[in-house]
Formats: sequence, structure tokens, C-alpha cells
Amino acid sequence: MLLVALFTFVAFGNASLRGGDVNVTGEAVVRVAMKYLGRPYRRGMAGPNGFDCSGFTSFIFKQFDISLNRDSRAQYGQGVSVGREELRIGDLVFFTSPRSGRTVGHVGIVSKVEDDGNFYFVHAASRGVIEDSYRTSPYYYNRYVGARRVISEADSLAVGM
Repeated sequence: MLLVALFTFVAFGNASLRGGDVNVTGEAVVRVAMKYLGRPYRRGMAGPNGFDCSGFTSFIFKQFDISLNRDSRAQYGQGVSVGREELRIGDLVFFTSPRSGRTVGHVGIVSKVEDDGNFYFVHAASRGVIEDSYRTSPYYYNRYVGARRVISEADSLAVGM
């Protein structure tokens, strides 16, 4: 048990994971995120009446006692890196933006993963909180940087027990 706790601390760094009797799943995170579809984009805001991208992700995960940094670049350093072929619902996905150049400038939450490698993500964009498809959105398809998992594997597995 100590080894599992140590692994969680080392692997997930400064992402504070909820423990105890409540387990976090990607599906639960996405259910909460979808309740905010249509909320307006507001630069510098972290909800609930308006969001920017990192404000949205930090607000949603805070509902599960998972503490994310307030900046998308800083969030890119949290959790565990995962390849695009390993994506799961609830993972964070990162993109460049016109202002960020070649570095991270945008973040969303994976809401669906398809067998063909496409994924959907919910995020706060200029059009407000929306869900987009990676493959059918050239803007995001050409700007994908990577993904991070901030929900511990132990939490996800414990739900199925």
C-alpha cells in the first residue's frame, strides 16, 4: 500500500488527487464538464459563469479535489504524459495557440476516444465551452502538442471493484 501511495505521489507530482471513499473516473469528470457547455469564454476567468481554457480545466478537476495549476503550460507539467494512442476519457490534451507560438497555449479534457484514433474534447474556446473533434477540426489537428493523465490509475481501477 505504501508503494502505491509513493508511486501516486511521484507520478502525479503536484496534481493533488482525492483519496478516501470517493474515486474519480474520466467519465465522471466529463459528465461535470458537459454541464458547462455553452458558458461564455472569458479571459482570466475560472467559472462558473465564464472560463478561459485553463480556468475551465482547473475548475472542473477542482470539483473532484484534483488541484491543477491555473496556466495551460503549467498544467502540461502535471500528471503523467500519455501518447495519443493511449488517450482515455478525462485526460488533458494540449495544443499550441497563435499567441503561444510553438509552446502550449490551450488545454481541453478528452470526452470521447474512437477506435480510429480520433478523439473529442471539451474546452473553453473563443466560442465558449464547446466540444470539438480532433480529426475534423483542422485548427486543433495541426496544433496538437501532447496529453497528460491527472486521474490516477488506482482511482480509475478502484471504481470497477
